[in-house]
Amino acid sequence: MKLNLKFNQLLLIIFVLCSFFAKSEHKLNIIDVIWVTDNWQNYTNKDGTGLYHEMFEAIFQHSPYNIHLKYLPWKRALREIETKKANISGALPNNGKYLFANLPILTQPISILIPKTKSDLTLQQISNLVGVWPEVYTEEIIQPSISPYINGVSAHYREDAVNLLKNKKVDYYIDIRSMLEVQLASLPTIEQQQYQIQNLASLKLFLVFSDDPKGRALKRFYDTRTQTLLDKHILQNIYQKYHVNFSYPE
Repeated sequence: MKLNLKFNQLLLIIFVLCSFFAKSEHKLNIIDVIWVTDNWQNYTNKDGTGLYHEMFEAIFQHSPYNIHLKYLPWKRALREIETKKANISGALPNNGKYLFANLPILTQPISILIPKTKSDLTLQQISNLVGVWPEVYTEEIIQPSISPYINGVSAHYREDAVNLLKNKKVDYYIDIRSMLEVQLASLPTIEQQQYQIQNLASLKLFLVFSDDPKGRALKRFYDTRTQTLLDKHILQNIYQKYHVNFSYPE
């Protein structure tokens, strides 16, 4: 009887020790990752909603990566990537300056918000007008294909750009279409009816990673997982939920 009791106690001790080491090993496998981003309405809302939030949840769930979100102004966020203080950010056009994801997370038109009195403007006609754009995103918005035709000023905030247009200080406001739609929707309904959006070019936006061992490993995981979820048509459902028209290359 005593022998059986000691044997059972030994089994219990072994079980407890195995559970402890298993939990310890699990904790050691967790990789903390810092995601830095600006606050973009409908994409990275501070309440945890938005397209990017849901994309990250789908891509990184059941993975060893533990994502810590840090909100910073756009240029500071990119500096965190450059100095390797953060591991993932974006999205921006692939300009070759960073370690980019293989596939874009977003494809957006570069568009102009103009009064309805102006319509179907050619680039040549636009070159004779004065525009405004958000200063911090100048490099991303004024792409080479349209830059020879864009003249005007930058605004510190998108709300300032809209006000310049409303007050007839400029002829148009140029930005990615989704941001123009957000700003247009913020106006009173009667004012919304006075404006329209015209597309000028298309812009593919990619996530970027820190160019160090952690960032490169994170990129490999992200690229592989993204393609898997696309093959299963999981990410497409998220885009549809947010009414974002987007297609990845096959």
